[in-house]
Amino acid sequence: MNPETKRTFKVAILLCLVCSVVVSSLAVGLKEIQNQQKEAFRQQSILSAAGKWEDGANAAELFEEFITPVVVDLEINKATDLYELGADPLDTKIADRTPEFHDMLEPAADVAGIKKREKYSIVYEVREDGVLNTLVLPVRGKGLWSTLYGFVALDLTAATDGATGLKVKGLTYYKHGETPGLGGEVDNPLWKAKWPGKSIYTDGWKVKVEVSKSASTEYQVDALSGATLTSNGVTNMLRFWLGEDGFGPYLQNTLAAMATTTPSTDDPPKGSAVTESRN
Repeated sequence: MNPETKRTFKVAILLCLVCSVVVSSLAVGLKEIQNQQKEAFRQQSILSAAGKWEDGANAAELFEEFITPVVVDLEINKATDLYELGADPLDTKIADRTPEFHDMLEPAADVAGIKKREKYSIVYEVREDGVLNTLVLPVRGKGLWSTLYGFVALDLTAATDGATGLKVKGLTYYKHGETPGLGGEVDNPLWKAKWPGKSIYTDGWKVKVEVSKSASTEYQVDALSGATLTSNGVTNMLRFWLGEDGFGPYLQNTLAAMATTTPSTDDPPKGSAVTESRN
């Protein structure tokens, strides 16, 4: 190999090393900022589902003002003070790979295609004058190409009517890999605007809300054009998470507690009427 060729290789290798160091440094240095942006977008999704998002607003400030996170034990279907926010069992990724933090789902029950369900989750309360009027629940499930992660907000203002009084207040997704223009239209504001006011349950707490090609009832939302499998995925994840293997029993306990609790200035602000600790 002649000297000029050697010099070319040396320059190329040195350039690669320098570029690698720069890229790695930027990735590490920007990771915290990226995580903050992801969290801000997640908070924005919760606020949007609850009808509290304002364009151009600071997500963290609005979240602090309107939203109260509550840890829920999905085995006893009540709020719990066993874990604080940020604990490992409340991280879906950690819970998914830690046997003691999740339950395996039977194939017949796994309509959302998630295989495992965490034992503890976080729901988000919105209260006005001390009265719980909105619950935002995390949902996820398989679409066509990806798992969709989002939030469904439930309007509790007519909860005195029982199961049939519960309505959808909003539905948002903050992470998915569906096809742009097809399944990716779950992000389309026009489609999301079809959800508020839709009924969810029959008298017997059977989940009836669905995405349909021929939506014509108070339980149905128009399907996404050209995205049948994504549309079915949305229906399936809602039926799972709002059903008996998801948050259904917790919602029943919550409504029962609301029906027997008279709000007062002495009432704790975080849904303590349905809070239990597990030993």
